[in-house]
Amino acid sequence: MRLKRQMAPKFWRIETKTRALTTSPSAGPHPAFSSIPLRIIIRDILEVAESASEAKTILNAGKAQVDGVIRKDPGFPVGLMDVVHMPDMQKYYRVLPSRKGLVVKEMTKDYDKKMLKIKNKTILKGNKIQLNFHDGTNLISGKTDYKPNDVVVVKIPSREIVSHASLETGASLLITGGKNVGKTAKLKKIERISGSRADELIVETEDGDHKTQTKFVFVLGKEKPLISLGE
Repeated sequence: MRLKRQMAPKFWRIETKTRALTTSPSAGPHPAFSSIPLRIIIRDILEVAESASEAKTILNAGKAQVDGVIRKDPGFPVGLMDVVHMPDMQKYYRVLPSRKGLVVKEMTKDYDKKMLKIKNKTILKGNKIQLNFHDGTNLISGKTDYKPNDVVVVKIPSREIVSHASLETGASLLITGGKNVGKTAKLKKIERISGSRADELIVETEDGDHKTQTKFVFVLGKEKPLISLGE
């Protein structure tokens, strides 16, 4: 499907004067306008291809991976913390938030790992827990100490959990929404709001203390990030 250029988010970085239509995001793990279609990453952001047809040729040849899985759909939605790999170039990229929207940063380490924020969890039979993540995926775990808004680090593509960080005082955070989006911060205080499921947080950034909400933060680690976020 095609999308009118003026409806596309600015962070897609599409040339405004030469393209009236662009790739529409497919249904997938991330919301349509909180993600970037894979073909746009290949053509407009990484500039690996000069045209939509050339980008499609790259995809059809299986030369693009997201989280270690070959993706051939031009509209496949690539979102927060996803890892894009271009095998022919031996390049890896992670999708991160910024003041201008999502950005694609090159990585030279930890490209075989991905951070997943726990949105909620479901109790299954046999004392199993289904963890439901920010990217629309889920995992079954026998451990019960994971909580919503915690983060796990998984290997890709196996999705084996290798580490875990909780939303707690002193935690290192990445702000993913609001006026301080894209900044790293330290969690100073959690303020419980009566009758609300969204706690308010006091966080410290390089330019002072700010208030934000749990939905706008992504735990990176207990004191420092568990993995590299890119160059």
